[in-house]
Amino acid sequence: MTVLRDGRLRAAGLRWGDVVAYDWGFEQRGEHHVQRSFVLLDDGIQINQPVLFPPEQQGWWYCDLVAVAQEGELLRVDDLWIDVIVGPPGHPYRVLDLDDYATAMADGRLSAADATDGLIRTQRFLDRRLNRRHEVDRSWPDFPPAEVEMLLSAALPHDWALLEC
Repeated sequence: MTVLRDGRLRAAGLRWGDVVAYDWGFEQRGEHHVQRSFVLLDDGIQINQPVLFPPEQQGWWYCDLVAVAQEGELLRVDDLWIDVIVGPPGHPYRVLDLDDYATAMADGRLSAADATDGLIRTQRFLDRRLNRRHEVDRSWPDFPPAEVEMLLSAALPHDWALLEC
């Protein structure tokens, strides 16, 4: 499977159940980094543990609301502004960039139907994966999903390219 991320990155990916995993790399300050990302197809959310998070946040997750479209073996994944940072279960998660989402709605980059869908999917992700109703146990209900846990250490192809826009 091939992942096309934001129309700018093409990467070979591997699907396991409802999750597609792919690696991609970049350079910053003369150092090469490899980042593994996971697309939760059922949620329309992409997650990763950013390699550039500060040491005290290593192992935390960055989650992006994404538009997902599959065309045969091509999976198009486009960022839709809303982000969630998820730390350890005893730490609250943090929702980011709702203002950017609202601006995209106001200036026509998001239709009313697409904006509604994105908000519904974001709430469903939070309720399904992170929100604890009346539980006193300090754990996330279903995060990260089991498929992601299985793919964390899987051997993935290191085959990616930045595309000219």
